[in-house]
Amino acid sequence: MFNKPLHRRDFGLVAAAATVGLATPAFAQTTRLRVSTIPIVDTAPLQVGMAKGFFTEQGLEIDTTPTAGGAAGLPALAAGQVQITFSNIISIVLGAKQGLGFQVVAAGAGTGDTPPDLAGIISIKGAPLKTGKDFEGKRIAVNTRNNVIWLFAREWVRATGGNPDNVTFLEVPFPQMTDAVRGGRVEGAFVVEPYLSNSINSENMQLVGWPYNTVMKRIPVGMYAATKSYIDQNPQVIERFVRGYNKAVDWTNANKTTDEWINIVAGYTRLPADRIKGLTVPPFDKTIDPARIDMVQGLMRNNALIDAPMSSSALLYRTATTLVS
Repeated sequence: MFNKPLHRRDFGLVAAAATVGLATPAFAQTTRLRVSTIPIVDTAPLQVGMAKGFFTEQGLEIDTTPTAGGAAGLPALAAGQVQITFSNIISIVLGAKQGLGFQVVAAGAGTGDTPPDLAGIISIKGAPLKTGKDFEGKRIAVNTRNNVIWLFAREWVRATGGNPDNVTFLEVPFPQMTDAVRGGRVEGAFVVEPYLSNSINSENMQLVGWPYNTVMKRIPVGMYAATKSYIDQNPQVIERFVRGYNKAVDWTNANKTTDEWINIVAGYTRLPADRIKGLTVPPFDKTIDPARIDMVQGLMRNNALIDAPMSSSALLYRTATTLVS
């Protein structure tokens, strides 16, 4: 699972000027946190926290490193190259079970109760592809294998009458998925926002299905993890990160349709601001329900990713289950 090269590049603060004029934080010195992230809507609160100065208020400087997917950022976390990584629940569980000491410190993005959702399967318009059975013998693009997109793509195929073992799941970065479908490299793609809305609104693409909602409601998809060793040595830094992040969650949930929100998302996704309007925005939570983690681990067992679940209490650090404000 850890086979993706890491390319460090500083996204910088989306709007560093927004922090100018803030009161000096009541900390002896600023702590620099290197955070691995993905340029998708799921990570909007992190970018909001930087742009609005919420992390600066906590005496933190956030230095982000973009990756293609959550699995790709975890090797850097294990190696100590970053202190916090935005990843998906599948990859975090797999790494933790390998003894890498991953623990979830903050909620990220989840799914809702009804579609539209933050991710969906697309195909060329007019293609006779409606169910998992239709995709047998065909290819579906996923960002990385053995992660949350791959898992729920397989479960959607199964839930809609197909055998996922008869479908090829090809790794394609999210920004390139639509072109992969158009070019015939794959017949379908499991795409996330902001790329999903732009795909299904184009003339030659169609929505096929909503795998998340079909398989399970309110899935804890993305979240922020650190290593247990770093957490044990820096519990106050983790609390400050989560406090700043949760403030950004509140701002995000209250401002999802504003021009300021659109400009922040456009800034780090590199999409034009006018293409951000109308996106499906996932629910951003500040805590994680351990029972839902257990449900996801059940699906992992169904797909031979794990032979037994791990304890949610061992996986979830207290800042992920108890509100930090």
